[in-house]
Amino acid sequence: MGDWDAVFDETYLQTYLPSVDPERTRAEALGAAELTGVEPGAEILDCPTGFGRHALVLAEEGYRVTGLDRSPTLLAEAETRRGAAEWPRLLRGDYRRLPFENASFDGVLNLFSSLGYLERDEDVGVLREFRRVLRPGRALVMETAHRDGFARFVQPFASRRWDRLPDGSLYLEERTPNWSNGTIDTYRVIISPEGERIERPYLLHVYSVKEWTEMLREAGFADIEAFGGWDGATPATPDAWRLILRAR
Repeated sequence: MGDWDAVFDETYLQTYLPSVDPERTRAEALGAAELTGVEPGAEILDCPTGFGRHALVLAEEGYRVTGLDRSPTLLAEAETRRGAAEWPRLLRGDYRRLPFENASFDGVLNLFSSLGYLERDEDVGVLREFRRVLRPGRALVMETAHRDGFARFVQPFASRRWDRLPDGSLYLEERTPNWSNGTIDTYRVIISPEGERIERPYLLHVYSVKEWTEMLREAGFADIEAFGGWDGATPATPDAWRLILRAR
């Protein structure tokens, strides 16, 4: 992933942790599990797991969760949060080559726009890996950026914004969409109280519902549904920029 290893380092925790909403995290985790159609005790893969915010909620609810992530920094934070608990199991790995046998899980979760950092064919390859480790008839649940929603609310995402972080650092984020190629170029910079400047730019590919459906079919999924909420009933429309997909 090249420079992506730098994106998901200590600066990710520094800028994201202050905005974490435990109630929203719990709603997302339980909503995703419910959409998979499995009960507590089921084996679920949360990939990438980041610092484990969804995996920890599901483990507390009795799911046997395995969290996999490429970032040693985020995994270390997840391990700290897990403490001495048996679950979730946490592993370092690359979602392009999952270190699991075929048909290992009752459900796979891919949350918080964790695809789109690669090229399209590579993203399809990741989806194939998710399908490979799913047991027959089981579901992948994804939550990602909705391209049509981004396009509708383009102005807020094309502007710069500054925030002051709890440690006194200044944080700038600027998003520049390019709808001709379906990407959002994001520039992130942190300036510490001492004046140190850290830049973490990245490019995210965002796809329409139609494109996601095509990609999931290419990966071998047959039954694909799109939602605009965790209730599994709200339709996916441009009124919301988050998109939830379920594929069996």
